[in-house]
Amino acid sequence: MIKFPLTTESAMKKIEDNNTLVFIVDVKANKHQIKQAVKKLYDIDVAKVNTLIRPDGEKKAYVRLAP
Repeated sequence: MIKFPLTTESAMKKIEDNNTLVFIVDVKANKHQIKQAVKKLYDIDVAKVNTLIRPDGEKKAYVRLAP
């Protein structure tokens, strides 16, 4: 489901400013599955999930954490 977290400069900025983690996920994964996987793996509450498919074909998920 979740392949790996992204550690680019822009991803680090999102973590600091927006309380948002960035992951590369399976292309077939939907937002509900991503939310459950993050909750199970990291034992944290998720506020919302935004996804996009990158030009290289990978799916990227922005996971906003609950305050």
